[in-house]
Formats: sequence, C-alpha cells, structure tokens
Amino acid sequence: MMRKVLLTTVFLSLLPFAVVAQSLQESLASAPDIPFAEWRDMTAGQTVVYEIDGNTFAYEAYRRGTNRIDIRLDSGGCVSGTWYMDEPAFCFDWEDGPLNCFRHKRLDGLIYVIGVENGEETADIQKVSRIAPIPVQCGPALLSLFIPEAFP
Repeated sequence: MMRKVLLTTVFLSLLPFAVVAQSLQESLASAPDIPFAEWRDMTAGQTVVYEIDGNTFAYEAYRRGTNRIDIRLDSGGCVSGTWYMDEPAFCFDWEDGPLNCFRHKRLDGLIYVIGVENGEETADIQKVSRIAPIPVQCGPALLSLFIPEAFP
C-alpha cells in the first residue's frame, strides 16, 4: 500500500511538468513562423544560442553574406554546413552529417525552434536564449597555450 501511495505521489508531482511541456508544444503548433527575411536579418553575422530544458545546447554562428554556418555544441564538438529555406522550414545541411530541418517561431516574446521530419513538427523544441556577436571557437586548441614559456 505504501509503495502505491509513493508511486502515485511521484506521478502527481511530475504531472505539472508534462502538462507544461504539452502546453508549450500545443501553443507552438499555432504560433507564427518567423519570416525568412526577418530571420536572416536577425542572424546575419551573429551567433544564436540555443537551450534545451533550460541548459545551453549549442552556439550557431551565421556567416554574414552567405548561407554558411558553424555550430559548436555545448559538448565542444563543432560542425559546419549550409542552410536554406524549404517553406516553412529552415533546413541545415551539415558536412558529414544528416540534413536537419526546423521551424522558427515566436511565442510570448520568445523564439523557439521546432524540429521538422517529413513535413511534420516533432517534439524536438529548442529555445533561443540570445542572438549576439559571440565568436564560435571551433577546431583544435592553439598550440601556444600548451607550450611552456621558453624565455623568462
């Protein structure tokens, strides 16, 4: 009996989180897409910082004047690629990786990115925490950081 009460309590304590997540996904389904020109203006020469569940996930740098991008995952790995519009989704063609498509939407003053597969929105939701001119550092670390000082 005690186990049943404990499991019920745990389930009920987690229920608000499921309702919030479901409500966000439902709300985003009818939220307006950010138009291509507006997204391009917001991101040209900028870095978009993405969050998943409140944790920074990635830094995506849009090279000014091109459709080239570099993304550094919070794990430290980097990938480069190109992006293009496939209405209503933005698709990212990563070097040595799969094609990923997303819709960019605005809801309650925030920007969300929703995964798209086979033309349908998925439960993959990322929040844009900021767009700023932050440099994205990809590639091997500078050797000079590891070379001991030769001259005092």
